[in-house]
Amino acid sequence: MKKTFQFLALLAVGVCFAFALPKTGEPKRINVVIDAGHGGKDHGAAHEAFTEKQITDAIASKIKTLNTDKEVVLLFTREGDEFVDLNSRVEAMNTVKPDLVLSLHVNYTKNDEKSGMEFFVYKDGKHGAKSEAYANRLSDKFERKGYRVADLQSAPFYTLKKSEVPAIVVELGYLSNEIDREYLTGDASQNEIAGVVAEFLKEIK
Repeated sequence: MKKTFQFLALLAVGVCFAFALPKTGEPKRINVVIDAGHGGKDHGAAHEAFTEKQITDAIASKIKTLNTDKEVVLLFTREGDEFVDLNSRVEAMNTVKPDLVLSLHVNYTKNDEKSGMEFFVYKDGKHGAKSEAYANRLSDKFERKGYRVADLQSAPFYTLKKSEVPAIVVELGYLSNEIDREYLTGDASQNEIAGVVAEFLKEIK
């Protein structure tokens, strides 16, 4: 029953998505899946009362709120605190076939001095070059805003390797680092992060 429900839900998303496509002559529309990492029983990284699942959900919600461009269509693998396994996420992405997938995550390490954003793509995939171009453009925007950003990395993460469209994993910062933790958990700084993403999506449509 659960698998049937998931299949019907994915089919419904695909149908709605199809009706949302622009007609010939209309402004170009970009369709983007925002994948808020973890959720439900999967808390992800954690520090005291802060969890990765809450941070990624909050920033995904803020991206939705700040996206005022009608030609940037956002879809979400989860909305709210629910558990969605990796296979279901990838299945949803490949069903709607967006122009881009942004998978949001938060890092953690025992070395509490390590900080900054990290961007990952799967360079050996079919859409590796396009993913890399998008990732470089987004990371450059964050760097110009004063964020510490590591060099782009290639990794065979499940969501990247199995995605049939351009995809980026964004590690927004280190929850284990005091400075990163402050901007990852603050409402104003979460809005700033979401605003950079919303600007980026508007620019690439």
